Amino acid sequence: MPIFYLYFDIQTLIMKKIFILFMLASNLCQAQTFSNTNQLPVPNNNSELMIPIVVSGLQNIDSSFGIGALCLDISHQSASDLIITIKSPDGKEALLVDTKGGNSPGFPGTCFQENGSGGWINLAVPPFSGSYFPQQTINLFNDGSNPNGTWWLSIRDVFVPGNTGTFNYVNLTFMHNPPYRAAGSGPCSAANPGGCLCPDSTATDCDLLPDMTASALCIMNDHQEQVGNIRLGNATPNIGYGPLEIHGTNTCYCDTVLVACNIGVCPDGSSPKELINQRVYHRSGNNMTYYDRPAGTMSYHPSHSHVHVDNWADFSLRRSTADPDARNWPRIGNGTKVSFCLVNLGDCDNNLGYCVDSAGQVLRKSDIPNSDFGSVTGCGSSQGIYVGNLDIYSSGLNGMGIILPPNACNGDYFIVSITDPDDNMLEVNEDNNWVAVPITLTLQSGGTFPDAGVNFTVSVNTVNFTAVANNPDSVVWHFGDGSAPQTSVGNTISYTYPGPGFYVVQLYAYNSCGPTVTIDTVAVLPVTTFISEHEALGQVKLFPNPATDGFSLQYSLMMKDDVHISMTDMMGRKVFERVHRSQLPGKHQYEFIKDAAISSGIYFFNIKTASSSYSERLLVH
Repeated sequence: MPIFYLYFDIQTLIMKKIFILFMLASNLCQAQTFSNTNQLPVPNNNSELMIPIVVSGLQNIDSSFGIGALCLDISHQSASDLIITIKSPDGKEALLVDTKGGNSPGFPGTCFQENGSGGWINLAVPPFSGSYFPQQTINLFNDGSNPNGTWWLSIRDVFVPGNTGTFNYVNLTFMHNPPYRAAGSGPCSAANPGGCLCPDSTATDCDLLPDMTASALCIMNDHQEQVGNIRLGNATPNIGYGPLEIHGTNTCYCDTVLVACNIGVCPDGSSPKELINQRVYHRSGNNMTYYDRPAGTMSYHPSHSHVHVDNWADFSLRRSTADPDARNWPRIGNGTKVSFCLVNLGDCDNNLGYCVDSAGQVLRKSDIPNSDFGSVTGCGSSQGIYVGNLDIYSSGLNGMGIILPPNACNGDYFIVSITDPDDNMLEVNEDNNWVAVPITLTLQSGGTFPDAGVNFTVSVNTVNFTAVANNPDSVVWHFGDGSAPQTSVGNTISYTYPGPGFYVVQLYAYNSCGPTVTIDTVAVLPVTTFISEHEALGQVKLFPNPATDGFSLQYSLMMKDDVHISMTDMMGRKVFERVHRSQLPGKHQYEFIKDAAISSGIYFFNIKTASSSYSERLLVH
């Protein structure tokens, strides 16, 4: 019996292997592959490299026999420079992949098929060395049409001047029962409206608008002060529901005179301006339509062979005022570059912190419902920025700077960057497209602005104010109770309020550079007011955090109290301690510098009164 069972198992295994080999051979016989292996360089001038694939001898293609896979190999220094499409002999076109993969080395043996084991290529992690769902389904070709004739693989390097690469081969395979992608599955796209969310998540009929913002972190991480100017990087993320997509209209002007777009230069030496349209996508159930609307102009820049959208960004150096809208602050210096290509050069994941919503929350692509929706990007006559993607111009690029006036003063300023300052583009939110980034100038020759800030103590209705400004020529005080402003020659002044209340105080500290504005709130409380333990210590701020050279502690006391301030390192060692006995109510501020006791590392800051405490983690670079 043991011999019989062994013989049976061996025979069964042999029969199974024969059956599997037969099925594989049968499928291979049924599949037909057409190739092009003629190696060609990929041009880096935003022109299409068209690769022909000649198909012959096939029946009409549909869901029972049709395209099953397209595999290719392209070596390139940056996969995200490329847009790749496939076009049938009758003119239908499918987008395989566009500007995905970062700086990964092209597409090494990448297969596009509707059962790709690597998932959707626009969501996959490079390098793309397996099989993936294309961004637009290739099943659209399997519609009963005749496949015989010349197919065209299009490869376009959209970033000019850009990296270089080589097309190596392409295989187009037709098979019985090609893989099928269920309708509505996959990420949002023009070909998959069911995968797109409206701003009202319960709706299925809506415009899918972009929401263009500006990145504070990009400017914060990439700016350099020089004598007479500031170099800076600038990024414009799209955190909306649809792509920002623009198309040239082939209607051009020199000033107000209609001209041919190919004239080169206008009589005044400038480039003609071409009118552009913004394309807005509209989802209606499982259908996607679009409409075009006027959206400004673009112009050709021969120095680097780019077409730029005019007035796309405005960045300037400004001094703050009492106005909460930084776009209204007075300009000290203006940016030299205002026109840009609209091209995907980063995204909300790879540039984490660049995409921020109106509440200040950092967004990843997974937080943005229709991420990667879009089909047009680049520096040509059609441009765009996909959802969850962003354009970046670094500080090293031509024109990325702010020119300062002669004899500019040192001191505290803000770099204010505004995306689409003329509101040419239709967006979800027209009010979140600006940021104000603090910067302190130290290399200029015109002197130094007074420091901002005010400290004060409160005794019943009388408040003793001290301006932080060092050696101002004068200080003008607005006490916030409707009284006339008062001027002090020194930093200190006392003022008695008519009664309890919360008063917004403004002070203007002047010297030869001009005024520095400080705004703060003073609380004058009735003598009988009970202060709870949660209110006694308030408005605690530890800034900047992270810190580099030093940092400040700021807090307010609502009643006289003992204040204990301490700072410990990660090992629990106390590196700083100070006790203030019977400190008066008011606002207090202390400055700390990085020294031997406080070096680079992580610390825990603690401030205590008799009835309350506050702790914060501090990172020192």
